[in-house]
Amino acid sequence: MWRFEQFRQSQCGVSAVEFALITPLLFFLYMGSIEMPRVVTIGSHLAQSAEAMAVLISRDDLSDLGPVYAVAQAILSPYEVRGAGVVLTTGGVYQVGTAMVTKACSSAQQNDQARAVGSTLGPPPAGLEANGDRFVMAEIKMRYNAIFPILPTLNNWTFSYQKIWPIRGGKTYNGQPEVVLPGGKPCPLTFDKA
Repeated sequence: MWRFEQFRQSQCGVSAVEFALITPLLFFLYMGSIEMPRVVTIGSHLAQSAEAMAVLISRDDLSDLGPVYAVAQAILSPYEVRGAGVVLTTGGVYQVGTAMVTKACSSAQQNDQARAVGSTLGPPPAGLEANGDRFVMAEIKMRYNAIFPILPTLNNWTFSYQKIWPIRGGKTYNGQPEVVLPGGKPCPLTFDKA
């Protein structure tokens, strides 16, 4: 009985037990303090690269999109974006019955699937609701690779940014200034099906 009472009152090893209990929490806080700023920075740079690509393609017809895709890498440097999927699309606003819809007119891609010509892009963007308005859209998607793979939520995170930009230059086709991406055609006057 005396041994049990002595064991119960002993303070030896209390620090080791406390350290063992708090260490995993400190380890996760340390990993999070490295990963979270990196996630925010990469997300911000991806959004900026989508906007920069939209601005570049809104200015004129381009025969080579290599420099436009290179913008994403330049903005995201020093982070690696070779696996990022980029879709550049030109679109038009069309009146179908009483509704206004947007349709893809030409599309180009890098590591992703280009949009089909005539596919619906959704409702017209703000400020571009008139029949015949033309715009460009840049989309970028990238899977995040965590530094610490022990954080499963971040390891499966996929960034996805879309930027719609009005035409700022281009050539006049069918009475509207617009941009045509390589291998594409100008927007038609009308689309037969919604």
